[in-house]
Formats: sequence, structure tokens, C-alpha cells
Amino acid sequence: MRGTSQAQRSISRLQVGRLNVYGDFNNSQDSFIQRDGTTISFAGTTQSISGSTSGFVNIEIDGGGVKTLVNNFKVQAGGVLRFINGVLKTDSSRIDTNFIELLPAVNSNGSSGRIEGESENSYLRGYVTTSQFALVGVPQDFGNIGATLTFNGNSPGSVTVTRNSAQNYATISNGSNSRPSIRRIFGVRPSPPSTNIGGLSATFVFKYLDSETRNLTSVTSPNSLDESKFALFVSGTGGDVFGQLGRDALDTSTNTLIKNNVTSFATFTLSEFTAPLPVTLVSFIAKRVGNNAEISWETVAELNNRGYEVQVSNDGRNYRALTFVPSTNPNSNQLLRYRYTDTEAAKTGVRYYRLRQIDLDGTDHYYAPKVVTFDGGVAVGKAEVIAFPNPFGQVLSLTANSAAAGPAKLSVTDMTGRVVAQQTVQLNAGTNDVSVPNVANLQSGVYLVRLVLPSGEAKVIRVNKE
Repeated sequence: MRGTSQAQRSISRLQVGRLNVYGDFNNSQDSFIQRDGTTISFAGTTQSISGSTSGFVNIEIDGGGVKTLVNNFKVQAGGVLRFINGVLKTDSSRIDTNFIELLPAVNSNGSSGRIEGESENSYLRGYVTTSQFALVGVPQDFGNIGATLTFNGNSPGSVTVTRNSAQNYATISNGSNSRPSIRRIFGVRPSPPSTNIGGLSATFVFKYLDSETRNLTSVTSPNSLDESKFALFVSGTGGDVFGQLGRDALDTSTNTLIKNNVTSFATFTLSEFTAPLPVTLVSFIAKRVGNNAEISWETVAELNNRGYEVQVSNDGRNYRALTFVPSTNPNSNQLLRYRYTDTEAAKTGVRYYRLRQIDLDGTDHYYAPKVVTFDGGVAVGKAEVIAFPNPFGQVLSLTANSAAAGPAKLSVTDMTGRVVAQQTVQLNAGTNDVSVPNVANLQSGVYLVRLVLPSGEAKVIRVNKE
């Protein structure tokens, strides 16, 4: 299995029975082929696993310790990834190349690839994805990854579900709740493009582990959550801002939360509930379009809502009103979309945009600002990156100008060289605004932010945490 190319590789086939692997497993050229009905068991302690392009059939995680997945592998239809003793870890900053995929059933009588046996001591810490066809009215557990959905109304078609159990959001950021999420995040994306417009709903059964409620990245203290207060939250922008959907049932003995009539499908997680806000905001975006800024937001519920005041600031502290956008429907349980374009002349540098939501009785709530950079920051056509604000507090953003679209690798290191945050971000050709993850809980001091652009060019910026 040591070949460095397809032409040099040897091939090993597991035809019958089981293979116990106690050391590292290097299968970079797909030299290992597993037949149906066989089992490969990673039974050592600390192990490195390079994965399998052809996929595995039945896999066991045993022997204790942490098994680190170097690349990715598929669990074949009808196969099982079984946890007995030990942790399998993927790198969640490389979800494009480092993940586990559960393949769907090949026919209506078959089963998909599945995960079994996860417990507090043996589980997947990382990223798993699956795309499976779902029927209306039939519970679908998507390979037993902890999310069971029963769809109603329109057909959901093929549904892609992802799970990240290695990271959590440092804050739910929904206007009144700064608590973190648990360390379990689901992405749910039915295939019809009109999914969130109406006609499709689901009952969502969300399962989690106790360990995913503790030792969390958090902007507040303590860094754990009270299970008895759990509610389901959804974000239409991948965690930028979450709307509270609540819950209809919670069983802390089985770590199961149930929410009926979910009508918006995007990014889901759990956190502690707060008093319901009059507006359930699930998306808030500000982006530059030429010389203007386009501000857009989405809600899935509004109660006695008069509307929204769009505000702007040049320093992130002193805001003024740009316009008022009335509510489309002051009392709504449907997805509503709003848009406003800031056309003020001579915009330069950094501008902060926020929403002030106003009730019919005059009560207001504010949503955290978004940042847009105009000329005077990054030069058009030049590969360049700037950081703001610098020094920073709870939030750090980058404006990056890239000659090409594609994935970029973002990392933050302290002055000892220790990596304190990293992730892969998708850049467009031209100017991009990028949020730097997990900076709110950093200690005061000097850090280096490194962004490797799609072209391979690396930019390093020195920043200061207040």
C-alpha cells in the first residue's frame, strides 16, 4: 500500500471475515478494497487513517484513543460505521477534503450507509454528510446521525444533511441571546429551490451527546449550557444570526428535542431559549455592490412588528438612521424577505450596518452590525487583505481582494505559533468580506492572521486583541 501513484500501487482485497488494524492506515492510492460482508476494525489507540476512495463497507472504531482521519471515506449503502471504543476525528476546517459520507440506499428495499453505537466515550468528532431521498410522512433518520425529519406538504425530494460535531457557535447572536450553541450543528437542504417559500414543513427530532453541551467556545461565561432550557435555533446564513424556533418536547434522559412545524431549512443547532422576540430573524447580510451597499434580511415569524430601521455607522459606535422599512405582514408565520440599498454618495472606508426592529407599541430590539468596506481599503485588481477593526474586541473581519474564486485557508496564531482558529472560506473573484472565527474568547494580545488565497498567495496581518 506504499505506492506513490496508481501505476505503482499494490492492491489488497479483504474477501471474507475481518481485518484488525492496530497502526496507522495509509491508503492514499486506494490500494485497499473491501468486499461486502467483511469488517475492518481500527483497534489500536492513537491512529492515523487516510481513508478510502472506493469506500468502506463495515468499519469499527475500537481500542480507545483518537483516530485521526487524514482524507475522507464513504460508507457504502448497507454498510455501518460502528463505534465501540474510541473517537474518530476529522478536521472541520477542511470539510471539502476531510469528511465522512454516508451513501444512500440503492433501491427502496435497501438501507443507506449508517452510523451506530455513538456514546459519550465513543463517537465521531467532526463532519459527516449524506444525501438521501425523503418521502412525505415517513420519518427519515439520514443514516442515524442524530437528525430525524418527517416532512409534510410538498415533496422534499433528495435532502442533503450534514453534521458538524467538532465546533460550536460562540454566540447565537439573535438580538437577545449571546449564549453559545452546543457542539452539534446540522445543515438540512431539501433539493427543491422553493423549499423555504412555503408548502414544506417537518417535524425535527434532534439528538445530541452530553459532552457536546460542555467546554464550549463562548463569548460569555460559563462555557456550558443548561439542557433543561434547550430550544431549536435556525440560521439562513450558516450561523451569522439565529432565529429561535423553540421546542415541543425535550427529554434530557435520552438527549432528544422535538420541534414540530419547521418551515425554514438551513443551519440548525441548540442553545438556551430566551423570551420569544417579536421577530424571528434567520438571515441578515450586508454586502458591497459597486459603489453601494445591499442590505438584506429574512424572517420566519413576526408578531406585532411595525418594521425595521436600517442604521449605519463609520466607527461601530455612533449610528444614524438611513431608512425605515415597514413590515410586509406585522403578524406572520411565513418566510419574509427584505432588501434595502444604501446609495449615499462618497462612501469610503469601513461602514457598519445594523437593524433596529420596532414593535407596534414602540418597543425596539437591535441586531448585531455587519461590515462593508469601500474604496480606500483594498485596491481593486490587487491581491490584498485588510483587517478591521484593529485593535479588535468581540468581532474581527477581513476584506480580501482575490483575483480568482475558490477556497481560501484562514488561520489565526498567537505569538508562540500556536494555531487558535482556522477554517476554509469560499472567496469570489473581487472583493470579499470574511468573518474571522472564534476571536471573542481570545486573551488580550498580538495575533497573526494568515489567509492563503485561491491563487496560493499568502497574506499575513498582525492584529491586536483589546
